[in-house]
Amino acid sequence: MRRAVEWGREKVRHVAIDFPFRSDTLAVLSMSTQAIGIDFGGTSIKSAVVEDGKIISRGAPIDTQRHLADGTLFDAIFQTIATLRGAHPAVCAVGMGLPGFVDTVRGIVHGLANVPGWNEVPLLAMMRDRTGLACAIENDANAMAYAEFIHGAAKGATNAICITLGTGVGGGLILDGKLYRGSRFAAGELGHSSIDLHGPRGVYGTPGDLEVYVGNRQIGERAARLYNAAGKPRSVETCTPADLARLAAAGDTIAISLWDSIGTEIGAALVNVVWLLNPDAIVIGGGVAAAGELVFAPIRRTLNDRTSVLFHEQLKIAAAQLGNDAGILGCAELALAAR
Repeated sequence: MRRAVEWGREKVRHVAIDFPFRSDTLAVLSMSTQAIGIDFGGTSIKSAVVEDGKIISRGAPIDTQRHLADGTLFDAIFQTIATLRGAHPAVCAVGMGLPGFVDTVRGIVHGLANVPGWNEVPLLAMMRDRTGLACAIENDANAMAYAEFIHGAAKGATNAICITLGTGVGGGLILDGKLYRGSRFAAGELGHSSIDLHGPRGVYGTPGDLEVYVGNRQIGERAARLYNAAGKPRSVETCTPADLARLAAAGDTIAISLWDSIGTEIGAALVNVVWLLNPDAIVIGGGVAAAGELVFAPIRRTLNDRTSVLFHEQLKIAAAQLGNDAGILGCAELALAAR
């Protein structure tokens, strides 16, 4: 039987998918450590089967915008899940990370960045209905934080701050060895903290919003202005974090100075969190983190200069280890924990 519910322009069809269960299937699933992790992005959706913290099989990427346009996004996601389960029948759980505000208890997606129509979607119930498995949904930055805590740079920490620096600035918190989501499941948004009371306003009206300074596009715009002012014109498109890292490595003084400013700004935001939470680890991922010591050295310097030695002498500051797979790995682990 098929039934449909409308969200935005997309019709969501609930179609039963049959799997060849044997008599011992439930026993196998109860002992299984295989789960599917899904990283939902505004451009593409990536998925994989994970076992013991390692990816053993990847699903075909899904073009988010194309399927949104023709109303088949939900069907594409669940077909990918079915395909992975067909190849890996021991899969016992499915987790999905999404770029927006997610109520992990009620299973509701309140809204997604760059994905129109996904408002107040009861995604967790849909996933359980379509798969019959234990499922979890999570904010994508939280999924990254959890993966780094379980398998990556924050492994062994009790209290950790994890931030991702890319198009925007996302964050996740591990407190007392657990993922901390806050009273409305929205904690960790370091990108919207203020580093300048009189600075430019961010999307929520905060003056000195960190994201206004260190988002990828904003870094490119800052760099282009500096090069143009110095009589060395460069376009925003040729001032990506990767471009600027290469220029700095070659001795370009404009790029070196800009990276020092960026690291100081990130450090200034982290100072407030360090005073508040007294973490033992800070993990930084995303394209900006790929600049290495160009950005990490001023971050450390700012933290050391602006906090008590008690707070920073044993504080680990490290680059994320899991790269683009962190979201998939974190979602798979959260789904296994939901069983």
